[in-house]
Amino acid sequence: LFSRESQFWPGIFNLRDDVGLGQLTDHGADTTLMWNPAFYREFCPLVLDKDICASNGYATLSSNNQALLRGALLQSVNATCKGCPLGIDLERADYSVGIFARTLLANCEQAGKIIENVTGRPAGESASYEDLWRFTLANYNAGAGCLADAVQVADASGLDLTWKNVADNFLPGCKPVVQYVEDI
Repeated sequence: LFSRESQFWPGIFNLRDDVGLGQLTDHGADTTLMWNPAFYREFCPLVLDKDICASNGYATLSSNNQALLRGALLQSVNATCKGCPLGIDLERADYSVGIFARTLLANCEQAGKIIENVTGRPAGESASYEDLWRFTLANYNAGAGCLADAVQVADASGLDLTWKNVADNFLPGCKPVVQYVEDI
């Protein structure tokens, strides 16, 4: 994933809004904080007052507090450092690997919920372990909307939820995710 996303460059790549080894975006940070509640409970008090964080979770925060958390999460994976050798803070880059692991876990949870919502069955009963990871990568790269649309079309067509069947049903704007997943 790091090779495909950033070519192992842990800072801001190509002057876009994608940050770190896994090229985290604002939407990606939102997914991480929403779909990984354990990480949210751990990370939130580092940024906001613990009483604010003790609410019912990320979704219940004000939009301003959500934006503050997303910004802090993005900054935490940015290892760019003007005064460091080669312009990289290696400790922050190392720290960010764990953040991206938590981000993948959040995308796994969201992809699983998409499949459960569409099929009415647990994700593990609807797709293979390997395909669930492919769906997770698709969710990470293209977002839940792209994945949900493709899963719904495949399921409504009576197709098994295999990677091939779902990949064949991504809408045109989402199609690049197929190559992304296959590259990884």
